[in-house]
Amino acid sequence: MTVSALLDLRGPDIEPAADANGFESQLADPRRSPPALYSDPEFLDVIARVYFPRRASQVLDYAVGSEVFRLLTVAGHGPVVSQTFIDFHEPVAPGPLRPRPLARLAFASLGLVPVDSFRRQVPPQLHGGAPVILWKDFPAWGDYLELLRERRALAEDQRRRRRLVQHVGALSFQADDLEGDVLPTAFAWKSARDRDAGRAELFADEAHRAFFHQLRRRGLLRASTLRAGGQLLSIWLGAVHRERWTGWVFTFNPESALARYSLGRHLLYAMLEHSHAEGHREFDFSIGLEPYKLGFATHVRPLGLAGTAPWRDRLSATARRWLGPFHPHPPAGGGPRSISQELS
Repeated sequence: MTVSALLDLRGPDIEPAADANGFESQLADPRRSPPALYSDPEFLDVIARVYFPRRASQVLDYAVGSEVFRLLTVAGHGPVVSQTFIDFHEPVAPGPLRPRPLARLAFASLGLVPVDSFRRQVPPQLHGGAPVILWKDFPAWGDYLELLRERRALAEDQRRRRRLVQHVGALSFQADDLEGDVLPTAFAWKSARDRDAGRAELFADEAHRAFFHQLRRRGLLRASTLRAGGQLLSIWLGAVHRERWTGWVFTFNPESALARYSLGRHLLYAMLEHSHAEGHREFDFSIGLEPYKLGFATHVRPLGLAGTAPWRDRLSATARRWLGPFHPHPPAGGGPRSISQELS
């Protein structure tokens, strides 16, 4: 798939952007930077041992259209194309063996686009997006803070930090906190938030807890924390891979007296400054278009379908092109919310 075809997610029916400054013209080739952790053999071995125990597995390359993707392949299951904590797939340079054919792959990275362009023009066929910060555009940490100041976020965050310090005392940041309370506390806070939101509890599944313990044993986990007087305030569970910091779980102390201080944002500032100081290429917020991510991000990885869409999708896309939006079974109360609506 060429850069000019990256928006052609469902066949030849999608019109390219006419504006020279629009989405497609600014879309960068996904192969220009090393792929994410999700195609790393050691990471995929953790996935295999936790989620497919006692089953033979190997990491193989698959050709999807003109791109190559590296996927965990499990005996009796085939390529693992969808799995909790594998947030998306990125093209890789082909290995020494001929890749196996794969018709299509969902949640594939389609490149990089500036966040403002992504907000203006979001193709409805996208499966989502992964906001990122590219540090190459900010030689000094202060240069990035100036961007946040222009977005009118910095002053309010600084004010809340001062009030938080007055309330709890001096703040302590650990880029990788090895204390024994970090993982159990993160699991408990995330479960509490899931219950409050009426969602299924992620960490009710023992395998999901085992995943993070296995990452820790392998030296792959980076558990970042913000504390005050030893008390945990916020936790990020993630990893750094090839100068790219990413994460899966971002949670904070649920005490009502602390809610007004936006605890997670203060941890995030410390992490971003640390990432910049370590000379990382990027900070990857991973999948999800939450407003706070877009407020910090400089770019977004659009995620969509690589390869050939199922014939029903191609037929529906052709109908939309000629007849306008088409819903064979319109949902009650109107159509589904689009990604662009979620940004508001």
